[in-house]
Amino acid sequence: RIGKTLPERGPAEPLDERLEWERDGQYFHYLSKWMHALDQFARATQQPSYNIWARELAQTACHAFTYAPAGEEQPCRMVWKMSIDLTRAQVAAMGQHDPLDGYITNLQLCATANALLPSSGPNLEEETKQFAAMVQAGDWATTDPLGLGGLLSDAYRLQQLKQQGVAVAEALLGNLLGTALNGLHYYVRSDELQQPASYRLAFRELGLAIGLHAVERMQTTSPPELVNAFVHFLPLRYEIETFWRDPAHQETMTWTEHQDINDVMLATALTPEGFLVLSECY
Repeated sequence: RIGKTLPERGPAEPLDERLEWERDGQYFHYLSKWMHALDQFARATQQPSYNIWARELAQTACHAFTYAPAGEEQPCRMVWKMSIDLTRAQVAAMGQHDPLDGYITNLQLCATANALLPSSGPNLEEETKQFAAMVQAGDWATTDPLGLGGLLSDAYRLQQLKQQGVAVAEALLGNLLGTALNGLHYYVRSDELQQPASYRLAFRELGLAIGLHAVERMQTTSPPELVNAFVHFLPLRYEIETFWRDPAHQETMTWTEHQDINDVMLATALTPEGFLVLSECY
């Protein structure tokens, strides 16, 4: 659960979009971070049980968050927010990048399982096919710094999986990088990074910093035409990290109201290897 200040909306309560931001619930992209963390631990320790847990969570989350609209036989849409027990939708709209996150995370979990050869756990074959179909129709364009960082981190994860022999959707890597590059140009022109701390959200900007770490790592392994265009954006990473390490900026309400996630995102930006690097399995 997300740990918001208000309890989740009850089954009979009407939707209030403003209040929903402050209500508890389950988000797919939070659960996928747990899947990733469990799998990273499995890869680092070579203990398959953590990967089994990650795949079990992936299967449960996929079944809860995906659905087939009227007239469709297979699930091809996702719910953005579910109740804590995953029995009912709280916000029915689809998160823009959730199918992409589900697709790449499932590829990662299955690649780990194939290498560690665990004795049990779901194979995620159908769930991955469902996400792959949604990805084919996906539009990833965004100017949000957290979304842009997510695209760059996903691109690096996808690149590593390809290098580890995983078959991925054709042209997806270039699509993610091209979309992120377009969004970055717009974001920089918006001058949001020139605003005072009281008008900025640290965790969103730090998400971009983490994504720029990913691009920097891709420079040595990707075709130059895919990553060279990002070179002049790389100093933004240091600029964002330096800004939010300043104790004065951490005294603003925009920091203290989101301190838990801000602390985690800053720590990840400063030491990103555990989040970004997919250890080889043997």
